[in-house]
Amino acid sequence: MKKLLVASLLAFSAFSALASVRIDVKNESSEDCSIAVNARTEKTKWVTEGWYVFASGEEAPIILRDVSDVRNVYVYNDCTKDKVPKSAESKRLWVRTNLQFRDEVPRENQVGYEEVTFVRLNSNKYTISNN
Repeated sequence: MKKLLVASLLAFSAFSALASVRIDVKNESSEDCSIAVNARTEKTKWVTEGWYVFASGEEAPIILRDVSDVRNVYVYNDCTKDKVPKSAESKRLWVRTNLQFRDEVPRENQVGYEEVTFVRLNSNKYTISNN
């Protein structure tokens, strides 16, 4: 019985380590846009990373490693930053301006960072649009 329990725990750990979420992004805007992502990687651990750059008209996936549920993902893009839908679940976070970054701790009020609004994803598709 102990062997079965240990084997089950090891299998679950291996599955958790291999978890990933794919987000299909499409940039329908008329300009190049950059995306930052905030996602839960563990029960209480969140990571924010950016920038994924999408040219006007470009479609490409973003693969988030160590993330198991798209509903635990928030997205921000610099093209529609002032157009957050009223019905969207959102949160304010800090992003590094003009540089690629990956932060596992908040960077509140640090030089080179600005606070922006991220919107929770409801599906694995994300579209940037001028509308």
